[in-house]
Amino acid sequence: MLVHHLRPLDVGPARAASHEVDEALHGLGVPFEHDLDRAVVPIGDPAGKSALTRPLPNRVAEADTLHVSMDDDAAADHAAYSRAMEFRELLAKRRMVRAYEPEPIPQESLDRIVSTIRRAPSGGFSQGQRLVVIIDPETRERIAGIAGEEYYVGQGFAPWISGAAALIVVCACEEDYRERYRQPDKLDEDGSEIDWPVPYWHVDAGKAAMLVLLAAIDEGLGAGVFGLSAEGIAEVRGLLSIPEDVAIVEVITLGKAGADDPSDRLSSRGKRPRKSMDELVRWERWA
Repeated sequence: MLVHHLRPLDVGPARAASHEVDEALHGLGVPFEHDLDRAVVPIGDPAGKSALTRPLPNRVAEADTLHVSMDDDAAADHAAYSRAMEFRELLAKRRMVRAYEPEPIPQESLDRIVSTIRRAPSGGFSQGQRLVVIIDPETRERIAGIAGEEYYVGQGFAPWISGAAALIVVCACEEDYRERYRQPDKLDEDGSEIDWPVPYWHVDAGKAAMLVLLAAIDEGLGAGVFGLSAEGIAEVRGLLSIPEDVAIVEVITLGKAGADDPSDRLSSRGKRPRKSMDELVRWERWA
């Protein structure tokens, strides 16, 4: 525990009347969580009176306001990046899970997982990512059928799509990006919308998906990903009433991880070696 002491202020002739107040500040201890081994006292939000911190299962106090409507005009807290994190441990647990226990996910966990979308980066802060959460068993069964789950089961996998406690359909709204880049501060030199070299609505959807995958681990859950054929996308779009101008990018499975031995033997992960760092990362230039 670090304790920072506030020194008494300089007392001049004009401040003699407040000398006693200044003396009262001498020795005042302000506690800071140094080793992050327990939750700090919740801080009240002046506007919404909502708690800004919460104790997580690992006893680390974290912000719990991503899914609460709040004033976002506050300055960014860049000091947060210098504090000790547990990212290495989190990343070490990231893997595709293709088997789940038949247990529901608490609503508060789902809220925290999907609220990460509000922290997902997006080009021009377009915020074009969208998530559709499905927990209804019948709808999950229908999506599993569209995705061809029977093929996986026939190969020896568990019914990991219909068996997941929740499905999250990751979507992207292209028009959000185009509308943002038609605004004066984003127009090209000739006053027109930029010529998009990459469909960033899809790129940013992937970023939002990764936050969901990592947030699931933080909640003690497993997660997997599957894609859909063009025909499957059309069927899921109709099933979930997703507008035509919203692209379906992928679907994430969530749940308490079950015995997933078949993935280690039958999936691409189990059959292909992990590429070396030299093959994946270049320094300064490609060659």
